[in-house]
Amino acid sequence: MLKNDVMAGTSMDAPPLLQDPAYPAATAVMADAAVPFVRPVIPALTGIRGVAAAWVAIHHLLPPLCASIGLHALDHSSVVANGFRAVDLFFILSGLILMLTHGNDFAARDMMMVRRFLMLRLVRVVPLHVLIMLAIVPFVLLQPDFVRWSRVYTSPEYAYRQYDFSWPGFIQSLFLLQALTVAKLGMWNGPSWSLSAEVLGYFLFPALAWSLSGMRRKSLLHLLAAVALAAECGILAVAHHAYNGPSGPMGSIRMLGGFVAGMALGRVVMLGGGSARAATIMTSGGALLVMLTLILPVLSPIMVFGFAWLLCGLACRTGLLARLLGCRPALWLGAISFPFYMVHFFLFKVFEWYFAPRFAQMGSVVTLAAWAVLIGIMLALGVTLHRWVERPCHRLARRLAAGHVAPIMPPPVLPA
Repeated sequence: MLKNDVMAGTSMDAPPLLQDPAYPAATAVMADAAVPFVRPVIPALTGIRGVAAAWVAIHHLLPPLCASIGLHALDHSSVVANGFRAVDLFFILSGLILMLTHGNDFAARDMMMVRRFLMLRLVRVVPLHVLIMLAIVPFVLLQPDFVRWSRVYTSPEYAYRQYDFSWPGFIQSLFLLQALTVAKLGMWNGPSWSLSAEVLGYFLFPALAWSLSGMRRKSLLHLLAAVALAAECGILAVAHHAYNGPSGPMGSIRMLGGFVAGMALGRVVMLGGGSARAATIMTSGGALLVMLTLILPVLSPIMVFGFAWLLCGLACRTGLLARLLGCRPALWLGAISFPFYMVHFFLFKVFEWYFAPRFAQMGSVVTLAAWAVLIGIMLALGVTLHRWVERPCHRLARRLAAGHVAPIMPPPVLPA
């Protein structure tokens, strides 16, 4: 997912960002291909990825945390309840960043570039996913009580939980098929469904980027982004999923709507984005819409529109919010966001299984200390996996793709 792009908010291994050759600046750059291009950094996009990962974790952790100490003031707030929508932000961000980074690789039909792109993306994300899946197996085998506890459900709509940690579910999850199949064969690592949808986006990206490469009217690109999101919201509403976070094929719908919208707005940024004033309007307007949908939960399904134009504005690197999201804590959290996101849910479930029956005897202070240790373990494991798995996979992806040299292209014009 977007969640695994590097600190700059764009991929370090990727070819330079592009601007259409029709623009005057392109001529000088293309005339001197020997001059190295330093890719512009967009720290705010890394920072907001970290914020989104934290929001998903709060959505999962805060309600049971509050229940464990008898406090119910925050666990049902709109901010907590809508934390699952941060995954939609991930999908939009992924499409935007990939378009900025790889969009012009596919201005012409070239299967070599398609293979290079897929190699770069899959080698970045799949090994970490496989490692986590394999690490879960011994625990499942050694703790059958945990498996039985995981399969308990209280409502018919959650009947699929009876298959959690089944071996057919393991195969489905290991090969990232959850978003492609209607059958729910059993969950192993909850967040991996979004990676399944993201990988589908990777395979569609070259064709979508080629289709967008001929579009130079920013108004049409903004319209395309709006139509993609409107189609997503409409389908989810008809399927009665507007107010929850569906996975499976409906998760693929969430990915496609956000991914296409992000790509279209990424193309807008490639074409120059607009003035600093336009970027500020997009950032402020997007943020205000997100806040409005949190204040009025009935409007929460259209939160994705706020995400889209907030990210487009941040990509132009202007404004106070961009500077706040570019601060060191946000960048640090953004750097580890992918492994943190991928491990937090299983660790939480193990914690809940073991401690939930004991909370009443532990007392509030000890209970809060236990939750603090859990969060510390999540962050520490995120840091460890980022350093020893994710970053080496990035380097491996660059080495494997070294034989597929990207064409030298000029950068987009971003507002100062």
